[in-house]
Amino acid sequence: MKIKDIIFDAIKGFFIGTALLIPGVSAATIALVTKVYDKLITNISSLLKNFWPSLKALLAIGVGVLIAIVSMWIPLKLATEHILFAIVCLFAGSMIGSVPDVANNIKDEPIKKRHYLYLLLAILAGMSLGIMSYHLDVNVSSLFNPISWQLYLVIIPIGFLASAGVVVPGISGSMLLLVLGFYTNILRLVDSIKDQPGQVIGVLACMAVGVIIGMFFFSKLMKQLFKKYKIATYVWIIGLVIGSIFSLFYNHDMMAYYQTHGIVWWEGLLGTILLIGGFVGSYYLVIYQRKHKNETGQVSK
Repeated sequence: MKIKDIIFDAIKGFFIGTALLIPGVSAATIALVTKVYDKLITNISSLLKNFWPSLKALLAIGVGVLIAIVSMWIPLKLATEHILFAIVCLFAGSMIGSVPDVANNIKDEPIKKRHYLYLLLAILAGMSLGIMSYHLDVNVSSLFNPISWQLYLVIIPIGFLASAGVVVPGISGSMLLLVLGFYTNILRLVDSIKDQPGQVIGVLACMAVGVIIGMFFFSKLMKQLFKKYKIATYVWIIGLVIGSIFSLFYNHDMMAYYQTHGIVWWEGLLGTILLIGGFVGSYYLVIYQRKHKNETGQVSK
């Protein structure tokens, strides 16, 4: 691989890593736009069979992802502490703008009555994430302050779920973390690293294990689902994205924020602006992707 290609892969990895941290933005969608999605899926799913070639192909992208996570961690933590509602509005706008991108994959496919039922069930499933996190009083913070032994067990399946954002277009892993109450708590782990360095590293290592297992699982699963149940799979993805927009604003963390901070007029205004900005930015990302696909198709003919 040429140096230029390595640098470009690292830059693309940086954008993917940034998307991983931002709830509502699908890292898999960013991978599609930057033309590394197929490369990611192919090499992740073949790591066990062709370890070194696959690892080399993923290395530059992985470095870019790590740089993004390290550099963006603190700014996002501060933003969620002081203007969480406005930031969530940005995430929601980004999610709304990404729906056409997912729907575009089945625009020419025959939609049957059962697919509308799947869509409704998926929307309800996405909404139920936030409802359950609040009404079941999922107080995730108690696992983090102080770090308890139960967290080491819980964080593995949480990392497994979050990994879906890397592989499933339209799904944001960090959004799932936010809805389940883990997003802000994981960001705040940095504050505990001086007092509990071993525990913090242990928690992050367990989460990494879950993410790695999840990436293997979802990469193979998505290959089969897209091959055998393409329409149903995309319909479920669309429904989950739509339902999750509700859950962004209605979950345990957000309800606690409403009660302690309230929504002052300037944050409401900022949230509205960011909602529109997130929608416009995400939507034009979709337009760019479609244009690029068309140009690529024309060249290949």
